Amino acid sequence: MKNKILSEWITSHPDDISGNVLLENNLEALATIDDDALQKRFLKNLIQNYVLLEKKVDSLLKNILPEAVAEELKIQGHFQPRPYNCTILFTDFVGFTALSEVMEKTVLLETLDMIFTEFDININKFRGTKIKTVGDAYMAIFGAPIPCENHARKAIQAAFAMLKSMEKFNSASQYPFHMRVGIHSGQVMGGVVGKERMQFDVFGDDVNIASRFESSGKKDKINVSETTHRLAENYFKFENRGLIALKNKKKMHAYFAVGEK
Repeated sequence: MKNKILSEWITSHPDDISGNVLLENNLEALATIDDDALQKRFLKNLIQNYVLLEKKVDSLLKNILPEAVAEELKIQGHFQPRPYNCTILFTDFVGFTALSEVMEKTVLLETLDMIFTEFDININKFRGTKIKTVGDAYMAIFGAPIPCENHARKAIQAAFAMLKSMEKFNSASQYPFHMRVGIHSGQVMGGVVGKERMQFDVFGDDVNIASRFESSGKKDKINVSETTHRLAENYFKFENRGLIALKNKKKMHAYFAVGEK
């Protein structure tokens, strides 16, 4: 009788046999089934649904975390914070507050979504990692969580691609958006923060410096630090800005990246 009930339940509830529910509640029941054919059928359903659940978890993790971080988190159960030598890129839009006052809010949000989606494509093309957006600000990093030697070059290449995307956007838009880009190279600590909403993030003074280079930049220009300039000077032409003032920092040498060599 017990085997008949189980057989009928498997047939009528194939989708209910899933991951943790079966693992926690049905493994003991599986061991009590004395019909080999039914036991194999039950086990097959268990495995199939567990694999399906694992794929869903993988997809979810990779939607919110960089793939390398998601893989380590899945395998190890945690992601160990670590230092990275990298290049940090920040952007924001000049006069965004004024734009937000004249554009309909839904149109503004749709526009930002469209622009940031294009930025994501540019960043991925040059093997960067998007860290976050805050309002109209966009942050990405190159050289983390997967280290690479030419992170400064890739960051500047991505910045030029982003400016080109904005030129194309502005040519067809009623409301032009003009961006500033700030780039700085240095060392950061990277790790996963949050439990319910996990996020890969980076921390350190060099992150703050990169942000200051963005805010001290000019419209439609790529403002880079001396460290980034030194790493990328063989690949790009630069305009020397001399020493510039940075908020809450000492003056630092800055350069505009103006094109590839």
